[in-house]
Amino acid sequence: MSDERRKAIGTILEAGFQMESDAFKALMEVSSAGRLDPLVKEVLRVAGTVEPRPASISRDLVLRAAEHLDISGKNMETDQSGLGHGRRFAEDLESRLEVVSDPTGKLGTTGSFDDFLRYFRSRFDKMSLLFRQRMDTRNAGTISDALSGGSNGRGQFICMVLDKREKGDRIFLTVDDYEDEATVLVGQQNPTQYEIARKIVRDQVIYIQARKSAGPLLVAENIVLPEIPDRKPAHANDEIYATLISDVHVGSKVFLEDEFRRVLSWLKGDIGTPNQREVAERVKYVLIGGDLVDGIGVYPRQEVDLAVPDIYEQYRLAAKFVSEIPEYMDVVLIPGNHDAVRQALPQPAIPKDFAGPVYDSRKITSLGDPAEVRLHGVHFLLYHGTSLMDILSGVPGLDYQRPVEVMEYQLRARHLSPEYGKMTPIGPEQEDFLVVERVPDVFTSGHIHVSGAGVYRGTTIVNSGAWQGQTDYQKRMGLIPKPGILPVVNLKTLEVKMINFQ
Repeated sequence: MSDERRKAIGTILEAGFQMESDAFKALMEVSSAGRLDPLVKEVLRVAGTVEPRPASISRDLVLRAAEHLDISGKNMETDQSGLGHGRRFAEDLESRLEVVSDPTGKLGTTGSFDDFLRYFRSRFDKMSLLFRQRMDTRNAGTISDALSGGSNGRGQFICMVLDKREKGDRIFLTVDDYEDEATVLVGQQNPTQYEIARKIVRDQVIYIQARKSAGPLLVAENIVLPEIPDRKPAHANDEIYATLISDVHVGSKVFLEDEFRRVLSWLKGDIGTPNQREVAERVKYVLIGGDLVDGIGVYPRQEVDLAVPDIYEQYRLAAKFVSEIPEYMDVVLIPGNHDAVRQALPQPAIPKDFAGPVYDSRKITSLGDPAEVRLHGVHFLLYHGTSLMDILSGVPGLDYQRPVEVMEYQLRARHLSPEYGKMTPIGPEQEDFLVVERVPDVFTSGHIHVSGAGVYRGTTIVNSGAWQGQTDYQKRMGLIPKPGILPVVNLKTLEVKMINFQ
């Protein structure tokens, strides 16, 4: 061992770290051009930023440090494990991407009264069909039947919630269907139904079993949400992966460029632990769930948060990052509320007038929001998540730091934006594209900049977090993001790995 190498190891040990054998090997390979001393200093600097502080220097830490010094890819010798070099597993696997649903090209509303009427009728009809497909709610009658049943008579019906009022220990729901309108009382003497009613919002379609009270009042005995059935999801035959990226926010002053470049290096097989490299070798799909750029004028005083105040330049910069994704991987892109597309949901695909450089950078499947795709037979529901904050503000017990619970609520409601007319603009299209008609195997979202994963009734739920630090606007709103974490879904097992690139 040369004096230079002995000095390097001594420096690491004196700093209080052990040295893993793979890390030592990487250190020698990367530093073959005689840059050992600056590399060791960078390794110690990177290790000092990790929480909790590691006991030893790993191969991943060495490669991260090398990437910062821009020497990781140029001086690496062939890894004896074969990972990240030569032909990769996903490279030889045929793509199986199928678009199931895309609102692009189907949108167009004048905002007239008739448009609103058709929109809500579409919502009611679609949700009613979901109830009529269930054994326990298929025999629903009408509100008129329940009102005409006489005192203490029973009725069951599908209805839309027009209004909700809480008074003491009672909740009053004003509901209607195509024929009539009624007030339904939910009291705390029925605690299960009372808790369900507390979380109901206006414009939701629900099923109610009620008793006729004296006068025109109905008393709820059972409230049923549309729900998704408990089911076994589809699985791919091959161990293949899909990475979920959203809220990149290129153009923001706090865009995490270094962390995002590490993601691209990992996808190319240049960095990562042996296990992480093996996963990268099997990544076939990259799903970008909106807010690729930070946009212009999205929120008050956004200009103070922008490093790039030109939307065209933002997309040109974004194209450079997208172009680095290996060519054999399929990239699916949907818009978010920061992208250059109409703000009202559903959104069409980002137009080429703005995102042309991104589309020119490589092959991309560009869809609207929401959209549905099948990847190797696994059904994905892709949604940016604009309405998540509305649900958080209207439903008690939910917290933006627990995004999986909010998305679970959407699946239970079978609607991506149950309440109309809050902060989330919704276009009154002739069809309500936000109804969850088909039960997904994987439901993905972003928007609130906090990653998370869970399973509800067989559906894997993933929020893909963000690649943007906390903005001044988020500070004013009291929002604390948790960026820099990449969810990766194993299509064979539907297991979700969270890889931290911070």
